[in-house]
Amino acid sequence: MKRSIAAALALSMTSMTLFALGSKEPMSATTAPDKILAPMTLRVGALKGPTGIGMIQLFETPPALPEQASVAIEAIASADAMAARLLSGELDAAVLPVNMAAKLYNSGLPYRLLAVVGNGMVKVVTTDPAVAAISDLKGRDVYVAGQGATPEFLLRTVLPRAGIDPATGLRMIFSMPYPEIAASIVAGRIDIAVLPEPFATLALKGNPSARVPFQLSALWTAASGQSDYPMSVFVIRASLIEERPAAVKALLAAYRASIQHVLADPAAAGLLVEKHDMGLKAPIAAAAIPSCAFAFIPAKEARPAIEALLSVFLSAVPASIGSKLPDGDFYADIAE
Repeated sequence: MKRSIAAALALSMTSMTLFALGSKEPMSATTAPDKILAPMTLRVGALKGPTGIGMIQLFETPPALPEQASVAIEAIASADAMAARLLSGELDAAVLPVNMAAKLYNSGLPYRLLAVVGNGMVKVVTTDPAVAAISDLKGRDVYVAGQGATPEFLLRTVLPRAGIDPATGLRMIFSMPYPEIAASIVAGRIDIAVLPEPFATLALKGNPSARVPFQLSALWTAASGQSDYPMSVFVIRASLIEERPAAVKALLAAYRASIQHVLADPAAAGLLVEKHDMGLKAPIAAAAIPSCAFAFIPAKEARPAIEALLSVFLSAVPASIGSKLPDGDFYADIAE
C-alpha cells in the first residue's frame, strides 16, 4: 500500500514538473488545445465602380471561411473614403488603387498586399477623326480622369516617346470627375479624354463618333518593358495573415473564383452589379467587363509590374506613394 501511494505521488510530481516546464507531451482527447480562436467577422471593403465588379460574387454569396471567421463585405464610394476606413481600423481588408496602397503602407499602416486584382483599363477616347496616334495630342486640350492618379502618370510616361513634353506640349485638364467627362464626350462638349473603364465604355456607347484611336497599354509596354500596369490591389491587415492563415487563403480563393465568374458571364455579373448598388446599370457593367482587365496576380509575382508603375509616381510626385518604393514586406507570400 505504501509503495502504491509513493508511486502515485511520484507520478503526480513528475506530471507537475513537466507542466511547469512546458512539456510537449501529446494531449489527450479531453485536453484543451493551446489556442481557441474566437469567432470574428472579417470586414472587407470593395470600391463602387469597376474595381467592385470583380468582387460581386462575394456580395451575392459571402464565402464560408475556416478558423471561426465569417465575411462582411461593404461597398465604399471612393478610394479616399476607403483609406479613411482603413486608417480608423474599421476594415480588415480592402481593394485600393496601387499608389494609395503603397502610400498607406509607407505611412506605417499595418496592411500588406495580397494580389493585383485589376490591370490596365485606361483609354484615350476621342470624337475627333484627326486623332490617330499619341503624337496627335500635341497642342490639344485633354481631359484626364483623376489628377495624381494612374491615368495622369500613365500619360506622362508615354508622351515623351512621342516627342511631347507633358508640361508644355498639351493641356491636361482635371476639372471634371469621371462620370462628367464621359457625359461630356457623349454630349459633344469635349473631344479628347483619358478615362478608365467602365467610363470609357459609357462614352463609347453614348456617342457613335467616339472611338479609341490607339492603345495606351501598348505604349506603356514600349516605355516600361512591362506587359501591363496594375491599377487595383487587394490588401489585408498583416496580423490576420499570422493569426488566421487558412481564413485568408479561403478568402483569396473565393475572390479569385468571383473574378473568374465575372469574366465568364458578364451579363449575369452585370445584373448583380446593379442589384448590389455598385454604381452601374446592368447593361453598362456587362458591356464594360470584357475591357476591365480584371486579374488575380499574387503579390510576389506582381512585384516587378507594381514597382515599374510606382517608380513613375515616385519620379513625378514622391508624396503620392509615401516618398519611397515599399519594401519587400509589403508583398505578402500566401500560397493558395
